[in-house]
Amino acid sequence: MDKKALRKSIKQIRNSLPESERKSQSILICKKLLELDEYKKANKILSFMNFGSEIEIENFNQEVLKNGKKLYLPRVEKDGTLSVIEHGTGFSIGAFGIREPIGEIYMGELDLIVTPGLAFDRDGNRLGYGKGYYDKLFIQHTNSVKIAPIFDIQLVEKVPSEEHDMKVNILITKNEVLKVKKY
Repeated sequence: MDKKALRKSIKQIRNSLPESERKSQSILICKKLLELDEYKKANKILSFMNFGSEIEIENFNQEVLKNGKKLYLPRVEKDGTLSVIEHGTGFSIGAFGIREPIGEIYMGELDLIVTPGLAFDRDGNRLGYGKGYYDKLFIQHTNSVKIAPIFDIQLVEKVPSEEHDMKVNILITKNEVLKVKKY
């Protein structure tokens, strides 16, 4: 299956998950994320603001703040790049209808990047939404641990990948924590 077909298929399947199932799985997955040593050791964490049928990550984001860690969130700029912004100044609605942080662009290091996506495989390959935002971000933050909290249905046998596609280090589903790559 090519990338376009896989994106469409996973979106349809994920959209068909009942809201109650998405909520209960999101709670379990976020709890596993908070229990990881990689999270406990991290101080500067980039997360995301979910939209549509993505995993609900807001509880995780709130726990990051409660634990006294620095929370950063992504913002799509007018030039089409993805910027990292520290949480705290407020939010606006971005180009794709997603809540995005208001504030200055952060250019420093990140310990942990919690990433969204559509499909992943056990080798850490990631299929995003097709803009390449996170591939470029991963290149800028090669030392950061990249974690994808996902629904079981997003873990597929093989994600088509190209040379420029960047992998994640850890996948978390309701049933397992899969460390796919040393960091």
